Amino acid sequence: MAAPYFKGRHTGNESEFAGMLTLTAILLLPTLFPDKIGWLAMFIPLPVFFYHTRLGGKKNGLTLIRNSVIPATGGALLFGSLPKLFFSLTMVPPGIVFSHGVFNRNSPVATGFIGFMVLAATWFLYWAALAILYQTSPYETLLVEIDRGLSNGLMLYEASAELAPETLERLRQAVKLLQDYFPKVLPALLISALLSTTWLNLAFGNWLLKKKNRELTQWPEFNEWKLPDPLVWLVVLSGIFVLLQPKPIMILGLNGLIICSTLYFFQGLAIAASLLNRWSVPVLIRVLIYALIFIQTYGIIILSFLGLVDVWADFRKLNHAGDNQNSSF
Repeated sequence: MAAPYFKGRHTGNESEFAGMLTLTAILLLPTLFPDKIGWLAMFIPLPVFFYHTRLGGKKNGLTLIRNSVIPATGGALLFGSLPKLFFSLTMVPPGIVFSHGVFNRNSPVATGFIGFMVLAATWFLYWAALAILYQTSPYETLLVEIDRGLSNGLMLYEASAELAPETLERLRQAVKLLQDYFPKVLPALLISALLSTTWLNLAFGNWLLKKKNRELTQWPEFNEWKLPDPLVWLVVLSGIFVLLQPKPIMILGLNGLIICSTLYFFQGLAIAASLLNRWSVPVLIRVLIYALIFIQTYGIIILSFLGLVDVWADFRKLNHAGDNQNSSF
């Protein structure tokens, strides 16, 4: 049930209609053009979060979601893309969870964790249903496709006469290493994908709500978000596991480090946003900096390290301000 803080937040039929059109489109379009805009499905929780919160949740918000799912289902039936729509629908529950986190004044970290768990559960149920229906393992199919993609890529390079023999040999070794380790770290990569989807929708949703009306959300700006300090022990434990000789334990530690790197990258990005705000960097320059961060692998590594060091350095002085309760993914 929505907290009294959101009582009377209903914004009228015009807002509901705009929200219904937006959500219907973002549910349906990725199923119709999966090769071109299939990536759009990862942002489905965003309009759910935004409109469900803006309309005050419970009856109005859920009615809007229902009125969006019905025409999206009709369109998917008409164009024969209903199976793909089922995947889109797995992205709806996290948006509702985010809204209830705001309604109940939960911290972003608690809301993000619950949203992550709900998204993981809906994805698991979807892939389990596919496995039962088609009598195949989606996980194994994914592994086969990754291995095939690496092999095909290597064959293309081998067919090129421009590569020096020593360069081609190093490339073969790199591909072999990837083929060996991808199956071992795929669980961490999938978890990182879930975490990234959760973080993107939670952070952008909070930003949109504040743009519309700062009273719609009590959460702080993203540049003030911070992970719980005790999480650093997971990094330490994962690092110890990587150094141990038994291979299963080492692989477990490697997966842990990949997941922690993803989490601390978000914190590093929040630190970067805080510094850019403090230095009043123009918007265009900020966009270029963020683009470089995401394009360059080193930028991601540096921000992950920066987020980890923040546990001790406290670059934004949040510990002194007593803002740890506002920590989040």
